[in-house]
Amino acid sequence: MEDLAQKTIEHATGLGAQFADLRIEDSQGTNIVVMDGKTKTVTARLSKGCGVRAFVGGAWGFSVTNDLSLKSLRLAAESAVRMAKVAESRAKIKFEIECGKAEHATEVYRCDERPGEISVEEKVGFVMDLDKSMKSINPKITSTNARYDDFEGIRIVANSFGTLLRTEDTWTLGACSAWAKDGEVIQRGHHSVGSVGGYELMRQEDSIAIGRTAAEQALRLLDSKPAPAGKFTCILDNVMTGLLAHEAFGHACEADAILQGASVLEGRIGEKVASDEISLIDDPRVEGSFGYFSYDWEGVPSSKHVLIENGILKGFLHNLETSSRMGIPPNGSARSENYGSPPIIRMSNTYIAGGDWDREELIRDTPDGLLIKGAQYGYVEPSKGQFMFKCDEAYEIVKGELGQRYRDASLSGVILEVLGHVSGLANDFKMTDPGYCGKHGQSARTTDGGPHMRIDEVVVGGLT
Repeated sequence: MEDLAQKTIEHATGLGAQFADLRIEDSQGTNIVVMDGKTKTVTARLSKGCGVRAFVGGAWGFSVTNDLSLKSLRLAAESAVRMAKVAESRAKIKFEIECGKAEHATEVYRCDERPGEISVEEKVGFVMDLDKSMKSINPKITSTNARYDDFEGIRIVANSFGTLLRTEDTWTLGACSAWAKDGEVIQRGHHSVGSVGGYELMRQEDSIAIGRTAAEQALRLLDSKPAPAGKFTCILDNVMTGLLAHEAFGHACEADAILQGASVLEGRIGEKVASDEISLIDDPRVEGSFGYFSYDWEGVPSSKHVLIENGILKGFLHNLETSSRMGIPPNGSARSENYGSPPIIRMSNTYIAGGDWDREELIRDTPDGLLIKGAQYGYVEPSKGQFMFKCDEAYEIVKGELGQRYRDASLSGVILEVLGHVSGLANDFKMTDPGYCGKHGQSARTTDGGPHMRIDEVVVGGLT
């Protein structure tokens, strides 16, 4: 495949492409969903093809083929160059792709048990067991959903800088959701595990227990009071801190949003945008994480991105286009869902760095407020910096001690104001909540994280 890749790039540049790249992929994967004790989905995915991209004078052309013959790849390159030339006349912004370093590497992700060598029957049995583990806890668990995903494949990335990379990629994910009902009250619990690596992850104790963890959370919420509404000092747990890092601030740090005028952070590099205690990081190189990768899908080495350091905005996540247009080096943040989609800027493992407080000391130092645990979903408007997040559960803090448990609490506000009110970070940093992030119709595997974080004057929605 490497020889095909090089010949295709040479053909594209010979036709007039100022820059060209491609991604050849040959992969297989499994998706299994069991709902309420019944197998809903068992899907085996086999995917093979190539996406070729050409750049001319500020415009892109992109063509896809699932025929990995030299003839077909040459035709795809011709199509991409032709589209780029047509689009060039309509391009409002003219720029060049800055020439980068040629990268050559082969990487094989660590994998003890290849998912493709595990029978479908065993995988379905695993998911069925997860579903049963939720149902068996209590009759109040009325609905369940258990999911398993795996992927293994070969990806070739080549470009006209001379880059040629081969990655053998393997990852697995398990997730469970349980709904508990008592009268008119319905509550949901959720838990997931995921990482690059093989099926061995699903044999670990934490993976086997995700169904029970989800169901126990749903049952706890049934036995809770509706949350109060108002402004509170809130201590966010690792999961909610991670969601805040990813959704509320991470998307605003994507350079394509900056160039589109769709980020509240536009023009603020070097300015104070958060409390002195806040350092926000996106790091694809976190070993064993679900968002791990060492080269992005444009062939640029990945690196640890310090987006905010001690409250100061330091930089953004870039691909080759945004870095060229903004006059800075690329930092390896481009990924595509598969060969059929062009690479776009994506987060990987996004987190707020830990602090010095002991978690229990942080709670004891809070006279009154709320401890916020877990995250269900959220809404973010990066151009305005506004957010709203629904949490899993909350606990009142009275005189430094935990009290009443609450359900149906949500947090909202303007992120630049909220992060300016941070008054303590614990030393219990943890990466949490592996899953998928959607953007422009593509999904990418990500992980979020952080420590327990105390924020003053947070708007909490709940019982009025």
